[in-house]
Amino acid sequence: MPSCSRIVESDVRMSELIARRSVANIVRSLALKGPLTCGELTSSTRAVESAVSRDLAVLRECDFVDEVRSDRSAEATYVLNNAVLVAAATAHVDYVLGR
Repeated sequence: MPSCSRIVESDVRMSELIARRSVANIVRSLALKGPLTCGELTSSTRAVESAVSRDLAVLRECDFVDEVRSDRSAEATYVLNNAVLVAAATAHVDYVLGR
């Protein structure tokens, strides 16, 4: 998987990240359901927890999601960063349309 610094440097690479099915499923779940834990995302996406954790790490590095910790829960909650998502989606459409 490409490093975050390479993804941020290129709109095309950022759009490639969001186009990956496993990542798109996480982003979609967060967009539709709001903040979720890794366990909830695992259930929601029907993916293996290690894969969800790996994708969340990349999404956090690139600011697609923010990790929120609470004193009440040992497990972190993940929140979608809408501004970064819009930028990545726009870059993806521009790439597809050859702009």
